[in-house]
Amino acid sequence: MKKLGRFLLASALMIPLLTAGCGPHRVWGAGENSHYVQWESETHRSHVDWDQRSKADQNAYWNWRKHH
Repeated sequence: MKKLGRFLLASALMIPLLTAGCGPHRVWGAGENSHYVQWESETHRSHVDWDQRSKADQNAYWNWRKHH
């Protein structure tokens, strides 16, 4: 019984560690990355990862994307 309790406790503590790595990854559609690169080029922005963009830039991208 003691081993089962330790196992359950260890399992409960490991779950957040194992799933935390999945949070920051953004899943783009099949061609979304190429649209993002095109937007950077057309708007004369240097390449920056999406997560590093300001909210204003992210909104500007989605506004641009809506019209393309």
